[in-house]
Amino acid sequence: MRAFLRIEGLTDDDRAAVSSALDAVEGVLDAEVSLEDAMVSVLYDIRVDTPMLVAALQQAGYDARPV
Repeated sequence: MRAFLRIEGLTDDDRAAVSSALDAVEGVLDAEVSLEDAMVSVLYDIRVDTPMLVAALQQAGYDARPV
């Protein structure tokens, strides 16, 4: 499954932190950050749902919402 999340105000410095926050969620297979679109594309398995991804990013200090 794949989710697309918008994160306003992303900078290049945020790329690694966003990826790390998502990689820490068990079941996340890949996370691709697009600074141009202020979005992250997350590939995950059945153990994960979109609210879990949003929560992980919020805990890391990012205001994320599904697109």
